[in-house]
Amino acid sequence: MEESFIYLGRQPILNREKKIVAYEILYRKKLELFAKIEDENQATSRVIVNIFNNIGIKNLVGEKKAFINVNSEVLFYDIFDFIPPNNIVIEILENTSVDQKLIERIKRIKKFGFEFALDDYVETEDTKKLIPYVDYIKIDLIQTPYKKLPDLVKSLKEKKKILLAEKVENYEMFKDAYALGFDLFQGYFFARPSIITHRRFDPYEITLITLLKLLNNEDTPVDQIENTIKSDVHLTYNLLKFVNSAYFSFKTKIKTIRHAVMMLGYRRLRIWVLLMLYADAKVGGIDNPLLELALMRGKMLENMALRKTKDRNFADMAFLTGILSLLDVLLGIPKDEILSDLNIDEEIKNALIKGEGILGKMLKLCEYLEAGDLLHLKTELTDIGCKTEDFFKAEEDAVFYVEDIKQKLLKGAV
Repeated sequence: MEESFIYLGRQPILNREKKIVAYEILYRKKLELFAKIEDENQATSRVIVNIFNNIGIKNLVGEKKAFINVNSEVLFYDIFDFIPPNNIVIEILENTSVDQKLIERIKRIKKFGFEFALDDYVETEDTKKLIPYVDYIKIDLIQTPYKKLPDLVKSLKEKKKILLAEKVENYEMFKDAYALGFDLFQGYFFARPSIITHRRFDPYEITLITLLKLLNNEDTPVDQIENTIKSDVHLTYNLLKFVNSAYFSFKTKIKTIRHAVMMLGYRRLRIWVLLMLYADAKVGGIDNPLLELALMRGKMLENMALRKTKDRNFADMAFLTGILSLLDVLLGIPKDEILSDLNIDEEIKNALIKGEGILGKMLKLCEYLEAGDLLHLKTELTDIGCKTEDFFKAEEDAVFYVEDIKQKLLKGAV
């Protein structure tokens, strides 16, 4: 039966300042069919059509670039004659057979305004023919022997190519690739604790953490919340800007901190504090990949919780679990140490530290998805009674949510 939607994934691509500048858009097959060979041409075409006709490129990547894998056959489809080229980078697969007809087609598509990348670069007669026509070259750090990298990077840099390091799995790999001169980086290094070392908190962060502790106790007087916010001018400004943004559309302009606290309530204010911690971190601001990953986890957990229980309170707990799950990476201190005095619900704490309960299992699903471990993902989905299509619909909704909150909310709040 024809699927009513496709599964898309996004993997961030970061520059040398560790800011997100692009995403690779990934096609996902239905898990039940994952081991079977599927028509790659149809898959790629469906990705492109859905990006532009259903989802919208702006919803998916904002103003950033989108890298899309395309094989040689799809390059000859008429689809490139009518989709807008803005911010699109077409990735040519590493096993593409190259002839003059293909080169002429690439030259024609480039005239439309599209950029090209060569995926998983290995020097062959075919890839050497493509180098003059591509803008980016992606090099798999795991598959490419390290001793070959210096000469390879030097050679490609002399050809004025933008080099992207793939499979950057840890901070050491990032440092090595950075030192070699790579321009862009793709992998999971940004989510590893080693990327952010233990550091001294600045006064703003201390205030946010103090405020988070107060908000996690429903009995904390409003006066105490108000005074804590007022103690930091930056925090006061951000909160008033946030609460008066178009995101809420309150009928009257809110001019005092007390009024803002009362209108938002402790739950929404607590989420805002967590977002400010991520957004103001010294690793990318609004484009901090940890912020994006935390928002994705939070919204996916919330979506799954609502589908499973229809319980709004439980869904709020699920969202908070996802947001808190990367706080140890952000602050550079152990998770149990962070949570020990935050007055967090025991169910959330057990999910975060021990991976226990339904919240722990749902969080593990997100981790499997991020790691591309679809075999364990399929098993865990079955274990918690979650349908594959529901899970990927939760992911799709979360993608929209992340872009919306980053573009419409955070840009007006920080």
